Amino acid sequence: KQPSMRTAFLLLFNLACLRGAYSGGGRSRFTSIISFGDSYADTGNLVMWPEPFFPGPLPFENLPYGQTFFGHPTGRVTDGRLVLDFIAEALGLPFVPPYLAKGSNFSAGVNFAVAGAPALTLTYLQGQNLTVNPPINSSLHDQLEWFQKLKPSLCKGQGADCFGSSLFIMGEFGSNDYRNILMSNRTVEQALVYVPLIVDSISRGVERLIQQGAKYIVVADVFPTGCIPPILTMLASPNKVKYDRHGCLKSGNRLGRYQNSLLRQWIKLLRHEYPHTKIITAEYYRPVLAFLDMPGHFGLNSSTTLLACCGAGGPPYNYDFNAGCGLPSVKACADPSRALQWDGFHLTESAYRAVADGWLHGPYADPPIMHVEF
Repeated sequence: KQPSMRTAFLLLFNLACLRGAYSGGGRSRFTSIISFGDSYADTGNLVMWPEPFFPGPLPFENLPYGQTFFGHPTGRVTDGRLVLDFIAEALGLPFVPPYLAKGSNFSAGVNFAVAGAPALTLTYLQGQNLTVNPPINSSLHDQLEWFQKLKPSLCKGQGADCFGSSLFIMGEFGSNDYRNILMSNRTVEQALVYVPLIVDSISRGVERLIQQGAKYIVVADVFPTGCIPPILTMLASPNKVKYDRHGCLKSGNRLGRYQNSLLRQWIKLLRHEYPHTKIITAEYYRPVLAFLDMPGHFGLNSSTTLLACCGAGGPPYNYDFNAGCGLPSVKACADPSRALQWDGFHLTESAYRAVADGWLHGPYADPPIMHVEF
């Protein structure tokens, strides 16, 4: 029996879609990754920081950091791999080396992200009488300066289209600004004032990369600050009305929601202004809420979604400001692969794997990285 015209058309259409999906973002289309960000993306810059700002090793230079995949601490602030690592794996590229790892080969990418990095500069934040921790020049602006400095050696002998097959990943940025503001005894209302400045810093950063020749840029949003153990511990309230159905603080999540909606508006404008650059929006906010909504669907333990796996103090959040993960007395939970929160501020490898999957294949990126047309 001959296939009908409709069947034949659908078959061709499906084949075309498959070709688009695979040739469009296939394993070898991107030849390098250039990353900017904070501890959600740092693969070792903060632990290699040249001038000491902290007595002795940083807590995340100790186990149980790194125990899951690497078997030892790597400078990543989690138990294993980050979203960036899973993206590199999916694209058939090596893990992205930190910029400060002198003597590294940056031909397949370089990572400028630094744990603790804010969107706004140290000078600006300190000028606002805010306590910045760590007090170093690692902001988005500083990372872009590093990129500028390295660009000639990245582009040696490659001509004008040096970054034609590079995937740039911008962010996330913003949560360290809010952390510094809230830890400086400011209210969420006072922190909201800084949101437009933070978004302006990110969008200017994206524009600067486009002007430097970036053709493909992933721009990440900020995760829901009101859902993390330190903020839940610091701003705890007996008033149930202050919490949403996930158990997150509504006030804390106002910051992320405001930043993300402003950032989306900016990206719309940038896409219009630079039609030849593919700007991919990527989300941390929605996946974290999805993990809280349906933990079982992602293989997570529903009774511990708001508890730090590696922390102290027990329920409800297992977070103690004086007993952080990486200190000798603080142990990790028995099965980090079923936990959402790693040390209070950061997620587990399991959660990052699910976020990365949503960036690569949807629904947490627009367009998904693997569907990008070249």
